[in-house]
Amino acid sequence: MELISLKSRRLKPNDDLLAALKKAFGKRKLKEGDILVIASKAVAYSQGRLVLVKSKKEFRKLIEKEADAVLDEGEMVITLKNHILIPNAGIDNSNTPKNTVVLWPDKPFKAAQKIRQKLIKNYKIKNLGIVISDSHCQPLRAGTSGIAIGWAGFMGVQDERGNKDLFGKKMEYTQIAVADDLASSANLLMGETNASIPFVIARGLKVKWSEKKFSEKDYFIHPKECIYKHFYSKKLLNT
Repeated sequence: MELISLKSRRLKPNDDLLAALKKAFGKRKLKEGDILVIASKAVAYSQGRLVLVKSKKEFRKLIEKEADAVLDEGEMVITLKNHILIPNAGIDNSNTPKNTVVLWPDKPFKAAQKIRQKLIKNYKIKNLGIVISDSHCQPLRAGTSGIAIGWAGFMGVQDERGNKDLFGKKMEYTQIAVADDLASSANLLMGETNASIPFVIARGLKVKWSEKKFSEKDYFIHPKECIYKHFYSKKLLNT
């Protein structure tokens, strides 16, 4: 697999994302079988998801408004948003103008589908994948990695259950988080500070292409079915 980073101009609220993409591509073109990873913040900017926040109190109220459930309050508020455990409902104040924060994109799966449809039409290709990614903290692990909050065009979770391993044993639990793996790979190039690389092309990866309209149901495991369920609070288990 080849990863191609695309540097972009600084995006503005309600910016034309496809125009920004076209400029970032330069002389490059999307090819059959490419997967384009787009930073969630770039999508959120194009949707005008910047909010003025003047105080910590306003910030907390905004978290409560955006979160599907508030699970724990501390220095960061642990929330459930789009069936993902995430601090502060995904709201971020890095790489935003002073006194503003950026929310997660609205309906990221639908946004990925819309972007894919337009790019397929523009570049006259059939197999194209889109991943909307964000950085994410893993419990008990230092540092951030990438996570897919939406995708389109391919199977973002590849089910290996029932397949056999090297010794002929059937796999019972394994599902490969392809979209998350792509988000993490792209995250290495996108960076977390001032790199200004919101787009990464993943080329040469074999995936299962699909025209299915994916949703949160395709990555979500109910807390009661999760292998870490015994560590969860009753509040999460009952969501």
